[in-house]
Amino acid sequence: MNDSGFFPMQVGFYQEYEVDEIIYTAFNPPESLSYQLRVEITDKFENQAGGTTYVLYRSTRETDADPWQYAETWSVRVTNQFALVAEGNTTYARLGFPLRVNGSWNGNLFNDEGEDIYTLEQYGGSFDAGNGITFSDVVVINQNRESNLVFKDDRVEVYSFEKGLVFSEYSVWQYNCAGGMCSNQIINGRYKKMVLTDYGVE
Repeated sequence: MNDSGFFPMQVGFYQEYEVDEIIYTAFNPPESLSYQLRVEITDKFENQAGGTTYVLYRSTRETDADPWQYAETWSVRVTNQFALVAEGNTTYARLGFPLRVNGSWNGNLFNDEGEDIYTLEQYGGSFDAGNGITFSDVVVINQNRESNLVFKDDRVEVYSFEKGLVFSEYSVWQYNCAGGMCSNQIINGRYKKMVLTDYGVE
């Protein structure tokens, strides 16, 4: 398999996801959200490095019966070393090439957010996304797996050959700590899970 096949880029390529999200804040009950997300490559242009940058439109809706509502524009590009996603003005290195088990790279290499080491945990085989959904020919990226009494930072992304990102799960929050004691009460943070439901080229 060609590693770039895990990050397909073609004008007209789209992905649709089911998204579940929980937002935690200190003085309000958790806010739970469930919606659908559509990501579509709508355009491309030559960038200053001589490569091609692709434009992503991201749209959301609550149910199948609702029209898609435009949310934001991102961009993506692939170099010999990285698959780069620009979320607004912040660029993340989502994949590091060549893809190999235990290979690692700094996901924040192209921004100023501080070092964040991603590690490729699995190359090939299948991934169980839950609810009877399984993806084949995957790479599993461990962005972080840290948990203690004070906080949790657990992030994973799964890419499937010719489908791109098929699954992500993000659990980042802080626990309530006072007087040297921490409880399991979450005072701020976010949980977010995305599962691919459809993809193709239009």
